[in-house]
Amino acid sequence: MSQGAPTSVFSRYSRSIAAKLVVVLILFLVVPAVLYGRFQMADQERRAFMLESVRSHGAAIAQALADDVGRPEADVFADVPAKLHLFETPGMRLRLLFSPAGDENVADFFYVATTPPSTSQQLEVERRLFRETGLLSDVWSSCSGMLELSRVTPVPDGGRELLVSITPIRTAQGCWALIASLALEDEVAASLIEPYWQRPEVIAAVVIYVAMASILIVVLLDVRGALRRFERHARRIASAGGAGRSFRRLNKVPELDGVAGEFDAMVQRLHDVAVDIRASAEEQVHALKTPIGTIAQSLEALRRAVPPDNARAHRMLGIIDQSRQRLSSLIVAGQRTTEAAALLASPPRDPVRIDVLLRDLCADFEGPCEARGIHLHAEITAEAVVLGSDEMLEAVFENVIENAVGFSPKGATVSVRLHRIGGDVRIVVRDVGPGASEEVLGRLFDKGFTKRPASAVDEGGGGHFGLGMWIVSRNIEALNGSVSARNAEPCGLEVTISLPIAEKS
Repeated sequence: MSQGAPTSVFSRYSRSIAAKLVVVLILFLVVPAVLYGRFQMADQERRAFMLESVRSHGAAIAQALADDVGRPEADVFADVPAKLHLFETPGMRLRLLFSPAGDENVADFFYVATTPPSTSQQLEVERRLFRETGLLSDVWSSCSGMLELSRVTPVPDGGRELLVSITPIRTAQGCWALIASLALEDEVAASLIEPYWQRPEVIAAVVIYVAMASILIVVLLDVRGALRRFERHARRIASAGGAGRSFRRLNKVPELDGVAGEFDAMVQRLHDVAVDIRASAEEQVHALKTPIGTIAQSLEALRRAVPPDNARAHRMLGIIDQSRQRLSSLIVAGQRTTEAAALLASPPRDPVRIDVLLRDLCADFEGPCEARGIHLHAEITAEAVVLGSDEMLEAVFENVIENAVGFSPKGATVSVRLHRIGGDVRIVVRDVGPGASEEVLGRLFDKGFTKRPASAVDEGGGGHFGLGMWIVSRNIEALNGSVSARNAEPCGLEVTISLPIAEKS
């Protein structure tokens, strides 16, 4: 059994809306992370493919220029610009630089041609920028092999561009270097350098995803809020005793109208059952008390008629009278049992100043307690209003105090304390009697169980039929409270009653 409880709690929680909301939140956090990683890898592959395409395009142009720039004719420098112009591509900028053979000074590289064309002033500024950024060193090192780049550099007009590759063309005259770059305004360049999460399609997907997640979470929270409101409606109806209120009128969620109607019908049935139980109990008590009263009157007449010296007849009349008294006690006990059941089905919800009620009740107990030699100490330090009825609460405290007095020896003190803890009022009744065994503590609030001795304060209204503490438990349960008992130190029994304080309307 000890292993089943945690499983049951987990199973119950797993079916709750809060658990489903947690699962949804986890999914909405995990799924984007997984998808983002996958798509980022795909984007990196796409960028690598696009860069390779641009570099291959530059290498193809360099290959096409190789035959022209390798000619020994002196007019090769005049013909190359026109040749390079044939390979002009929108968005791509090409620069053809040359360094004479045997010259190891990177500053000796000079421009042969550019596309689109640039002025001499622009070329001079660009050459200075290349020198400052170390690009001329890269051009020189490229003479030993193609250099792949992915670098953003400034340009003379104040803008920036993406350098993609430097492709060497080695000839007898020297080293030619074809620099391929993309303007950042170009769509291809923009897609290559901008962070993946800044891409428009990614931003749109995130917005849509967040919107969908928000809508779903709001829906779940709204459903949970609707159920919480339904719970508050139930508490308000219970607090009002069901009078003049209904779930259907308080409910604002159309989907819960059917449930609200069923609850209204159930509340009405419970109310009708409670009324029928009370009416039936009153009729039965009235029907039984009449013949018992007749028996009592007849016994008095018989006592007067029987001669005083007929001891046997008087003894028989005494036995009949004891049986009549026990029958009367059974009728009262049955009435109390029936009333407790009716209260549990439809408990009253009137405001009761429990501190005033308990203080008055303790004052009523002082006389019988003094006659028994027992001191009753009341410590009522707070004001509190609970929902119920004077009759229900009086029955509770009378039974608990009677039980404490009944088990207390002469000269002992029975303490009654009332104080507030948070939203509850707590009443603690403690005696200094022998306490109770574990078996008795486990059955103390069972119907029909009693270990209480005869008490001077128990004047026989219901006899010892084991109903007192059971009625305490039933009434407190009907008022949404709790009651418990434990052995006190160093001796005695302590009964604790907790009731919710009425909310201010």
